[in-house]
Amino acid sequence: MDVNTLLVSLGNTVLWSLVAIVIVVVVFELLDLRYHLRREVFEENSSAAAIFSAAFIVGIFYTVVQVVIH
Repeated sequence: MDVNTLLVSLGNTVLWSLVAIVIVVVVFELLDLRYHLRREVFEENSSAAAIFSAAFIVGIFYTVVQVVIH
C-alpha cells in the first residue's frame, strides 16, 4: 500500500469528520434555541427529546457519509 494514498485518505477522513461535527453542532444549537432540547433532555428527563436528538445527529453523520462516498 502506498503511504501517500494512506495519508491522503486519512486526511480526507479527518476533514469530513470535522465538517460533519461542525454541521451537527451548528444545527443542534439552532434547534436548541427554538425547542430547548438541552433543557428537555437534562432537566425534564425527556426520553423522547433525547431519542430525537440522537436520531438527528446520526442522520446528519449518515448524510455526510453518503455525500462523501458517492
